Amino acid sequence: MLKSIKSILTTTLLVMGGIVPLVQSTGAHAQETLKLGFSAPLSGPGAPWGNGFVWTANQAAQEINSKGGIKAAGKTYMVEIVAYDNKYNATEGAKVAQTLINRDNIQFVAGTIATPSVSALQAISERKGVLHFTGAWGKRLRGKEFPLTYTMLNSPAEILEPLYRTILERHPNIKTVALVNPNDATGQDVEKIAVAIWRKLGVEVVTSEWHERDAIDFSPLVTKLVGRKPDAIELATEPPATAGQILRELEVQGWKGVKLVSAGASSAAIVKSAGTAAEKVYMGLAADFDAPTATDSQRRLNAASKKERGEPLDQVTISTWDSVMAIKAAIEKANSIDPRKVAALLPSLRFESSYGPSGFGLEQEYGTPNQMLLPVIVSQIVNGKTSEIKRVLPSELIEKLKAH
Repeated sequence: MLKSIKSILTTTLLVMGGIVPLVQSTGAHAQETLKLGFSAPLSGPGAPWGNGFVWTANQAAQEINSKGGIKAAGKTYMVEIVAYDNKYNATEGAKVAQTLINRDNIQFVAGTIATPSVSALQAISERKGVLHFTGAWGKRLRGKEFPLTYTMLNSPAEILEPLYRTILERHPNIKTVALVNPNDATGQDVEKIAVAIWRKLGVEVVTSEWHERDAIDFSPLVTKLVGRKPDAIELATEPPATAGQILRELEVQGWKGVKLVSAGASSAAIVKSAGTAAEKVYMGLAADFDAPTATDSQRRLNAASKKERGEPLDQVTISTWDSVMAIKAAIEKANSIDPRKVAALLPSLRFESSYGPSGFGLEQEYGTPNQMLLPVIVSQIVNGKTSEIKRVLPSELIEKLKAH
């Protein structure tokens, strides 16, 4: 049975359907419920991403509902979050997709993670006319053939080159690198991009190693890595628990080079798994939302997360705030809850994300402007905590802001 989290954030009638009446209103706006769907790993190694993902979505829904909901075409919609555990695999992802779209009649999927799971959902969402926001890293999910799929998180095409360049500036003696990825759609897509960028920057990829997503013994793999004597090792798409296991084994085997976890988002989760082996690890999806560079919204959300969850937020877990707020802004601008009309409006939308003003772009990279424009944040684990090194704003976002 699918694990489900349903956050009923107002007094609603529990009936099936993507939009259900709440009360009969005698005012200008009849009040209804708009369900936003989520497919994320809520158990297993990816749970630190998935559970934070859903928690932040709830915060966004509470914020919207406390300010009167979403208004369109003479109606007011209160937001309800419906989330299921995709267990980071294609089989469960397909079950979640069927449940969200065919059973629950969700018209807006506001957040998904894990390329194998997301691919299964996208096959249905595009066909059924469902607007879909994803944080998955697989490039195969983007393009003109997917007009209803938008992203809410930076992906390898945005992150890896700034991340690698920053590391090379700090470690100019790096000449060789070894890559590690899970042998699934996410890992396969990212590995191709990573190899091309390392080579572009003059660094030799001495080996690219693979493992199954559910692997638990990494000693043989690490022995292979250490034997190639790379200057740096990149754990590209590893969730925190798996990255920690590999880092710990590297420490056991005495390897002393530069370590990076490209999809590293939570220093706390990596440290919990890796212990001292996490120190000095570079990350591509982490952030310090208590730092001066953070916005007021990010500081407030981060404080609430630490109080309620015992963990700070990162770029993955805060991304659902941005997708939910983008959907709200687009629905109100389109004055419609038709997912196709809302999707068609998104490329021209300017909205307030957790980072500040944002929009969508990168048509040159993906063939369609479906990438949310967000800063790239390069960080490192220092004394067990996230230390931001650099924030890089996309040049396209800078130009869009100037135009306004």
